Amino acid sequence: MASGHRAQWKGFIKFGEVSCGAALYTAASTSDRITFNTINKATGNRINRVFIDGETEEPVPKELQTKGFEIENGQYIIIDPDEVAVN
Repeated sequence: MASGHRAQWKGFIKFGEVSCGAALYTAASTSDRITFNTINKATGNRINRVFIDGETEEPVPKELQTKGFEIENGQYIIIDPDEVAVN
């Protein structure tokens, strides 16, 4: 592996009395991935995705969007992306 790649998982594999170190790497980096845009078939134009607040029905800018887990009806635990980032 190139020196810039980081293992997603490190551990040991054990076969009876023999164990050896092992590491799991992703097959492609994010810069190697192909991304696609959503296109309107009729016009050939790119489609924009707009996220709308469920209560106010106003568009929410990307910098105000985050992830959350619903614990009760309408109550959420906000998740900071850094808390779930894979190192």
